[in-house]
Amino acid sequence: MRIGLIGEAPNDTTAIANLLKKRFDHQYIPILNRIKGDQIENKGYSKLLKSELQTKTLDVLIFIRDLDGFESEDDKIQNRMRWFNENKVYFDGPSLFLLNIHELEAIFFADVDSLNKLFKLKLKFKNPVFVVNPKEELKRVTTNKYHENRASEYITHLDYDVVLAKYKPLKEIDNFLNQ
Repeated sequence: MRIGLIGEAPNDTTAIANLLKKRFDHQYIPILNRIKGDQIENKGYSKLLKSELQTKTLDVLIFIRDLDGFESEDDKIQNRMRWFNENKVYFDGPSLFLLNIHELEAIFFADVDSLNKLFKLKLKFKNPVFVVNPKEELKRVTTNKYHENRASEYITHLDYDVVLAKYKPLKEIDNFLNQ
């Protein structure tokens, strides 16, 4: 299966590809990786996406975004869902949405045992979606050993099943790929 990945940064798409590879042996293709952060919200981005998708043969498209907030912030969720719905129309196949609660780095707190081994820590977290500013928290607890440009490397140390059990945003994608 050929899976297109659209995200806010190459670090995000590569990290999610590496996490999914732990369970699913598919081909993961980053789409428009040169566009970063808030640029993804521009109308010009949608035009580029439409054009780019016409040149790709994909079976499914996964959009990856950071909520930059919590599940209780309905306005932020609605804003991200609106963006997803506006852009998924450019793809003729199934589109999935991985909306990271706060940031991609929340995934690391889902498997705190692997995080502890990786960075030689002794952390305890019950629910990763309640960590405020996960990227900054990772930097703080690792005394700046965590670097976001190495997220795709670090994520390979996580246990996929543990992440799946504790990180709700991943479940829809896992369910779809298990069909």
